[in-house]
Amino acid sequence: MAQQFLVLDIGGTFIKYAIMDRKAQFITQGKVTTNTESEEALLTSLEGVREAVADYDYEGVAVSMPGRIETAAGIAHTGGAYYWLSEYPAAEKFGAIFDKPCTIANDGKCAAYAESWFGALSDVNYGCVLVLGTGIGGGIVLNKQVLMGCSGGAGELSLFVHNFDAAADPANEAHGSSNYTWTSRISALSITKKFAELKGLEKADGVMLFDAYEAGDPDAIAVIKEYAGIAAAGIMSLQSVLDLQRYAIGGGISARPEATSVIADEVNRIFDAKQNLPFSKPEVVTCQFGNEANLIGALAFHLGQ
Repeated sequence: MAQQFLVLDIGGTFIKYAIMDRKAQFITQGKVTTNTESEEALLTSLEGVREAVADYDYEGVAVSMPGRIETAAGIAHTGGAYYWLSEYPAAEKFGAIFDKPCTIANDGKCAAYAESWFGALSDVNYGCVLVLGTGIGGGIVLNKQVLMGCSGGAGELSLFVHNFDAAADPANEAHGSSNYTWTSRISALSITKKFAELKGLEKADGVMLFDAYEAGDPDAIAVIKEYAGIAAAGIMSLQSVLDLQRYAIGGGISARPEATSVIADEVNRIFDAKQNLPFSKPEVVTCQFGNEANLIGALAFHLGQ
C-alpha cells in the first residue's frame, strides 16, 4: 500500500482534512467545524478529525494554518484569527493528538508551494501566489523555493502598504489600519463590502458582485475597476523588488475568471504605458488548485522536512 498522510487546513470556521499519498492524490477528505476562541476548542476540533480518519493508516500529519509560522521548529509565533495563539508549539501539540510526527506551515506559503510543485507556477522559477479572501494570503517563490524570511513572515501581503502617507501618519498606529493596507482595497471581503455599501445592502458576496459586473451594473463596474487598478499597482511595486515571472490569483474569488482577467488587463496597461522599466512585466494567471492548494502545499512541506 502507498504511504498515506493526514493533511489539515486549519481555518477560522472549518478544519479541512484529507488522507493523501506522496503524489498528492486524495484518498478521502472532509471537514469538521472549529472556532478560534481557545486552545481547548481547537484541540477538540482536531480530536474530531482524529475520529473521522480512525480507519486509515497514515504515517504523519501535515498542517496548513494561519499566522507567522516557524516551520522548522514547529512553532506558531502568531495564529491569525486564533488570536490567543502566541509562541505556540503547534507541531508538538497537534502531533500528540494524532500520535504521529507533525509539521506546520503558513497557509499562504502552502498555497505557493502547491502551485510551484505542479500547479500554476510549476514551469517558472520566480512567482507569487495572491490568495484573496478575508485578507490577502501570500507566498513568494524565488528560484523554486518558497521564501520564508528571517522570522517566517515573508509574503504577509495583507499588510502591504498602498498609501504611504496614511501609513506614516502617527494617528494610524494599529498595524491593520483600514486606510493604508492592501487588504483594505483588494481582498474579497473589502470589495464585496464596498459593493454592498454602494447598493445599500447589508452584505454581498463575490458571486453577487461579479454577476452584477457582467450585467453592466455601474456600481459593480466601479468597484471592480478600482480593485483591478490597486491590485496591478501593487504588483508593479512588488515587481520593483522581486522581478517575478508570474503572479497566480487564488481564493474563492478566483473561481470567477474575471477576478484574474481584470487584474491581468490592468497590469498590461500599466506596464505597457511605461518605457524602459528596469524590471520585467509579469504574467497574471489563476491558481490551479483553488481551495485544495493549502492541503497540497502542507503535504509538500511535510515531505520536504
